[in-house]
Order: sequence, then structure tokens, then C-alpha cells
Amino acid sequence: MKVRREKRLGYFSEYTRGFNRSSRGPAYHAMLRMIDSYFDDSADDRMERHCATGGFFGRAVQWDAFIIAWSQETHGLKKPFHTTDCEGGYEQFEGWPKEKRNELMAGLVSIIKGSKLAGFASIVPIQAYKAAFPNCESGDPYLLTIPHTIMNMASIADNADIGVNIWFELGGPKGFIGETFEAIKKMKWKPAQRLHALAFDTKELHPLQSADLLAREAFKHIDNIGVRPMRIPMKRMGDSNFFIAWTEDALRYLAANGGPQNLELLAHWDEYPDAPKLKWHSLWLAKRGGK
Repeated sequence: MKVRREKRLGYFSEYTRGFNRSSRGPAYHAMLRMIDSYFDDSADDRMERHCATGGFFGRAVQWDAFIIAWSQETHGLKKPFHTTDCEGGYEQFEGWPKEKRNELMAGLVSIIKGSKLAGFASIVPIQAYKAAFPNCESGDPYLLTIPHTIMNMASIADNADIGVNIWFELGGPKGFIGETFEAIKKMKWKPAQRLHALAFDTKELHPLQSADLLAREAFKHIDNIGVRPMRIPMKRMGDSNFFIAWTEDALRYLAANGGPQNLELLAHWDEYPDAPKLKWHSLWLAKRGGK
């Protein structure tokens, strides 16, 4: 999939038109042009450094091919694939040699790469968020990634003149996600019209296992900058994944202008000349001198 560089590198990601039709969704839909997207969250164990929401999106034909291949690769597992457990040798991977775990991870990344799904992630630096919002609750930094993710999917769908379905994993803040999704849909913001349906499911759903992988890679990528080299899965997945990280300046600007509840500000962020740019991270940008 070709990706068009966003001139301002601001709040929204921009993908070229590359999707045609989806034959399935959270509810079977009448729209002829649709993409399906799946998202999960990731953070460090103590929720001290970064938190992320990330996942993949694509057409039904891409997801169908992905599910067949992913099912074959993971058919021997007793439970749904979980990236952290595979990397660390925990839970069902206890006793697995590192070489075997690395081989499974490499195979799953190859499936993602071969499916040509596109990835997006929103990342928030937790200490910077707490500095901007000193009275925040412990889970608030993660909650900011929710409208950011939903709005980016709406913007991507609008750029491609299609609709979008969104899944999140069960077990998260389902009420908040649902309320945010409906609030954005009701906005007088053109991309909001592209939001079709929202659904929740467990990790039994293979696309949510891939979302777990991308959310983890997004978190680790940002967390490792300046400390460790780019991770191999990130390098291999390549150009089709874009991560957007909030900055200290952007969080302070958000705090001074109504906070995450100000959906109008979030929807029109790139239209405010004084709004700080968020940081984009991708291998595609890195090849061209970006970060």
C-alpha cells in the first residue's frame, strides 16, 4: 500500500485511496465501500512511561486472507496469541525455547506484511500527560488515545471516500469508548460521517491478536527511541505503519484549551496555526530523514 506524506505531520494520518469493499462488519452493512479496523492497548507494566492504542485496518479480502494464514500459524496454541507472553516466555509459552518463540513471532509478522494491512497507533507519554494534567486519574493518558484513534480512522476513511467499522478488545473502558464513538459520530465534522459501526470482542478474534502485536510494537518503538535500535518486527512490517506520538507541547496546548473533552479541538487540530505538531514515526519517514 502506498502512503502519502502528510504535509504538516499533524494530528491526522493520511493514507491514499486503496480500499474498495468489505463484505462484513460488526453488523452486516449496506454500504458498498468499507474498511474494518481492530485496536488494542499496550503500556509498560507500571504505566509510567508510555501507553498506546494500536491496530490494523484493511478491506474484507485482506482480512479474510489474514485470518486463514494467522489461524494456520497459531493452530497449535492453547490460548489466543499474546505478544508479551510470546516474547517473555510466559503463560502458554512457558518452556518454549527463545528460538521457537522468535520463529512464531517472525511468522506472524510475515503474515501481517503479506496481507498488506495498514497500521495506526496513538501513543501518549505518561509523565508529560501528568505534568499537563496534574489532577488526572491514572488511566487518563490512555483515554486520550481513544478519540485520537477513532478520529484518525474517520479521517483515513474520509480521504478514501469509504466507511469504517472499528473493533476494540473487551475488557477495556467499553463505556467510555462507546460514548466517545457516538459523540464523534454526532459532530458536524465531515469525516465523522464515515464512522459506521463499533464492536467489542475477545482475543479469540484473530485480528485483535494482530492489534495486540502492533500496539506492543508501537509502545516499544517509542519507548526505545534513543535507548535501543529499532525492533526487528517494526523494520519488517515496514512502510505501511504510522505511529503518532503526543508531545509535551501538544499536551500543554490541549490542557489549556479544554482538555480531551474538547472534541471540536481534536477534530480540527491541524486547522489551528498555533497547535503544536504531533510526532509521526514510521519506517517510511525514517527512510526520508523523518523521525
